Amino acid sequence: MHGSISADMGSLAVAGILIVFGVLTLISIVVALLKRLDGRWQDHERRVDEAALSKPPTIDDTTVVLIAAAAAVAVRGRFRIRRIRRLLSPKRKRTPWSAHGRLTLQGSHAVRRKRS
Repeated sequence: MHGSISADMGSLAVAGILIVFGVLTLISIVVALLKRLDGRWQDHERRVDEAALSKPPTIDDTTVVLIAAAAAVAVRGRFRIRRIRRLLSPKRKRTPWSAHGRLTLQGSHAVRRKRS
């Protein structure tokens, strides 16, 4: 029995192939379930964010005065505040990429000082 495959070796090879495909099927099912759960979680977060954005803004007068005072100190002059809006949700994690983009955008809006 030098060149022929015995029945035991054939059944062992078939069992190994079936085990491999069984495990691969199980892994694909687990990945599909995790994808479905992640999709539901993202939909839930999107609905919560939309609900939060649809609420009317609730900034009190003290907060507006404090923001105006901080802006007056930074600009060193008189100006008018046209609107106040939150740029990022406090729940959202800030990445270095978004922080760098925000700094670049804010740096491009440099305010010139009036010389008297």
